[in-house]
Amino acid sequence: MRKSIVTSKPSEARRPVAVSREPSIGLALGGGGARGLAHVLILEAFDELGIRPTFITGTSIGAIYGAAYAAGLSAALIRAHTEEILAQRLDLARNLIAARSDPVQKLFRLFSLRSSLLKPETLLEHILPSRVPRRFEDLRIPLAVVATDFYAQDSIVFTEGDLRQAIAASIALPVIFQPVIVNNRALMDGGLVDPLPFDLASAAADISVAVDVSGAPRSDPREMGPGAVEAIVACSQILQRSLVREKLKRQQPDIYIDVDVDAFHVLEFHRFREILAAAAPAKDLLKRKLDLLMVSHTVPAAEPVPAITDQSPQAMETPPPKRRRLSLGLKSRKRKE
Repeated sequence: MRKSIVTSKPSEARRPVAVSREPSIGLALGGGGARGLAHVLILEAFDELGIRPTFITGTSIGAIYGAAYAAGLSAALIRAHTEEILAQRLDLARNLIAARSDPVQKLFRLFSLRSSLLKPETLLEHILPSRVPRRFEDLRIPLAVVATDFYAQDSIVFTEGDLRQAIAASIALPVIFQPVIVNNRALMDGGLVDPLPFDLASAAADISVAVDVSGAPRSDPREMGPGAVEAIVACSQILQRSLVREKLKRQQPDIYIDVDVDAFHVLEFHRFREILAAAAPAKDLLKRKLDLLMVSHTVPAAEPVPAITDQSPQAMETPPPKRRRLSLGLKSRKRKE
């Protein structure tokens, strides 16, 4: 807690003290498949500046990295865990891209699943760090995870309860993953309706930071066109890119970072180091913008500070600012007509 310094004489009444505090930061991490590996560098930028967001929201792979960071893991630990997982268990990405004849069936065989589609809950058990808790309530930083209600054609925001179930719903890309059933609702990839939920970050903090990794479909001059599965996945990315662009026309976050990851396919997880190298300029840009905004952004006290007449040390302490209260639970966010 910061303390205001009183320099007047004990016999004098204290004048009201001008009080300011560091602004709260809401971080929105978008979806984008393997392109979302770039989020690792974004988290490193926060750690290198010695800043932690006070609220995190994420969609799809952004929900995975958002949960790990909200659990209190450092960016360095998250990076090391990602490298280990990709090397040991997700080497299938290289096989999927190389064998385009039937990539989905190869995916099923590698995971030894009888179901026609991969269960996202099963995948999460392999890739989430063990220190990520089971419930939202045990996270160190408040987190909101976005998924899509398939039949209601609306977004669902999870902020409490079963964390892994919420993330599983958020990453459930159609064709690749089974939908997650919650309260008789079929939930799928949050990117279908809200690929970059920076409006949630804006509502929960003084400064909003949005990280867009949706990218554009990769062009390969050696091919006449995409394969069937690649086309389905790429169409999802086109949709997400369009949704983000339309959303930015109505509302702007304080800091918007568009990571240049167009050169990578959304399933190319094996190109982890190349994706991080491509995202390095975005990390540097975020650090510059965030550092400048934190220095220049002064947040007034939640309430005026009264004159101090008591000379005790306790009276010299600045009262803590009021926190914004976030509504918790499973809720729908109606789209604007």
